[in-house]
Amino acid sequence: MEDLIAPVLLSLVIGGVAGYFVGTLIKRAAGMTMAIVVFAAILLVLVFAGDLNINIDAISTNITNMLGVLAPLGVMALISSIPFVASFVAGLFVGYRRY
Repeated sequence: MEDLIAPVLLSLVIGGVAGYFVGTLIKRAAGMTMAIVVFAAILLVLVFAGDLNINIDAISTNITNMLGVLAPLGVMALISSIPFVASFVAGLFVGYRRY
């Protein structure tokens, strides 16, 4: 049992710190939302005008193939690292709410 405490504690610390930084990053990126929306709107106008050609079928096929490979791995990793995920979510909320 004592051999299990150190890895779990390390996982909790790393998850909390990573969650804090991601929360802070999300809060800062939320301030740039208007610029991102304007950029996306410009891209949509170019696509509908025919000036920009995007192959949506190829993109969706690649995303489906990638998710088909990563989904089982992601579920197993999530199940095996519940302490990390819990501390990451807690750190995410703390990082987002901090002024």
